[in-house]
Amino acid sequence: MSPAALRLGELSIEGWSRAGEETWFRVHPPGLGFDAGRGAAALVGARDLFLTHGHLDHALGVPWLLSQRKLQRAGATRVVCPRGVAADLRDFVAAAERLEGVEYVHEIVELAAGERVEVARDLAVEAFEVDHVVPGLGYHLVRRRHRLRPELRDLPGAAIARLRAEGRSVEEEHEEIWLSYTGDTGPGVFTSAPKLPDSRVLLIECTFLGERTRQRGDLYGHLHLDDLVAHADRLSRCEAIVLFHLSRRHAGGELERAVARLLPALAPRVHVLVPEPA
Repeated sequence: MSPAALRLGELSIEGWSRAGEETWFRVHPPGLGFDAGRGAAALVGARDLFLTHGHLDHALGVPWLLSQRKLQRAGATRVVCPRGVAADLRDFVAAAERLEGVEYVHEIVELAAGERVEVARDLAVEAFEVDHVVPGLGYHLVRRRHRLRPELRDLPGAAIARLRAEGRSVEEEHEEIWLSYTGDTGPGVFTSAPKLPDSRVLLIECTFLGERTRQRGDLYGHLHLDDLVAHADRLSRCEAIVLFHLSRRHAGGELERAVARLLPALAPRVHVLVPEPA
């Protein structure tokens, strides 16, 4: 299967996701990785990898990626993970190092909800709490931007240029959530991560749809399409919504038709990310 690719404004997203099989994404800028799948070549160039939780369809590829980056002399790798996962992840990576007889060039960074990691000059990643059956985090990609101070917005350009030449500050910094990535989560994420609707681009899992699977989301800590329908008004602020992690019980076309029927106002902004045959 070939990974899917999306271009959403300035953001480029490449990835592969199918529930229980594999999930990983590469996001440019800044080129970071979200989850490792079973080891994807597209992630080898990522200096920073953000792991949402320890299930192997998301985490198995971590040592393989570290091995490849060591082999290709790609430099140090920073693996960011939930605090409750870090000890086992270190053991997992150490076992791989012993098997290979090498030492990977890496750092494992533990995060809790609300904590941040800088990933570029004007970009940071902030962790948020998710609703899954094992310890997990989702991540906001936060962009810092500059805009004209409110009290100066009605001034002509020449006046603003004069103030700038005098050494006066004419801009203020503000932050926006450029992208949010939930990883695996149940509907509790809408309470634990109240800033999700502020994301310009929201990568949010949607594992189940239809009445026959309605209880499975609650049982396994995943989202059912009905959960998104229940929060449709809040999600209307997002410029783009990317659905991933579809169960093998469903086809991509089935989810697309259900979105068109149940989320008609949001449907033009919804992208169903299902891997295509190679």
